[in-house]
Amino acid sequence: MNCEFGLESLGVIPREGCQLLPPNKGAFANFLTLASNESQYRAKVTGALFHYCLELLEFEDVRPFSPADKPSQEILSIVELEKSRNPQHVRYATFNTFPRVV
Repeated sequence: MNCEFGLESLGVIPREGCQLLPPNKGAFANFLTLASNESQYRAKVTGALFHYCLELLEFEDVRPFSPADKPSQEILSIVELEKSRNPQHVRYATFNTFPRVV
C-alpha cells in the first residue's frame, strides 16, 4: 500500500468534555496523518476528532503533503517526528482560534 502524509486545514469547535479549546472558541488547524487516499485520511482524522471531543465544521484543502507547498516549520517538524512513529497517529498543528457564540 502506498501511503503518503495527508494534510488538511480543518475548522473545529469543542464538544462537551473537550480539553483543547474553551467552549466559546472555534479553531482552524492543520491535521497530518499517513493515508493511502483521501477517504482513509478523512476516516482517521474523524476518529481523532471524536477522541479529542471536537466537532468538525469543515474540511478544507485536502491534499498530500508536499515540501514544495512550503509548509511552516511546525508542519515540517511534525512530519519528521511522525516518520518514526505509529502510522495510525493523527497529529495537529497550532489551533488558530476564533470567537464563537455559544
